[in-house]
Amino acid sequence: MVSISGQGKNGAISALGQSKKGQIFSTELILSVSIFLAALLIFLFVWNSIFTYYTEEQSERKMQVALIGISDMAVFSPGDPQDWEETSGIDANSFGFVSSRNVLSEKKLFAAQRIFASNYSEIKARMGAGGYGLYFEVRDAQNGLTYYNFGNDADAANSSVSQSTSERLALLGDKLVVMKIQLWRVKGRSI
Repeated sequence: MVSISGQGKNGAISALGQSKKGQIFSTELILSVSIFLAALLIFLFVWNSIFTYYTEEQSERKMQVALIGISDMAVFSPGDPQDWEETSGIDANSFGFVSSRNVLSEKKLFAAQRIFASNYSEIKARMGAGGYGLYFEVRDAQNGLTYYNFGNDADAANSSVSQSTSERLALLGDKLVVMKIQLWRVKGRSI
């Protein structure tokens, strides 16, 4: 007579004499590992998305702070030294474009246009733009006619470019003008 169920050597109930103690079924193992890996992948994807969003926001804030400093200096300060436009201009410690507060100096704007054309990277770094792109434009507040522009304008059609713009009212001679200052960077690049 063959016993179908009973006790084996170790006291475990067996079927056909085989002990089931400590056995793991491969389907259960595969299912649990698959669920764990899926949860891990979802977590990593969400973490990466949050981290990317956070770093982009931090880069935008840093760019905004730099833009405020540059635009304040441009319309409130004559620069250091105050007559930097009379010398080569390249050796100036800081660049401001006014003869007095909110009154732009044509000599300084003309000199800036000239030195930006030949020393863009060095001058923008001295202005506090660092790794950002920098662009200035002075235009008539009424008819939009551009009097001066220098630096590198951002490609507004390019969706991979992030830009921040400040517009300040000032006087140029007897005309009311808008000084547009633009900082830009390629998204995904930390500066």
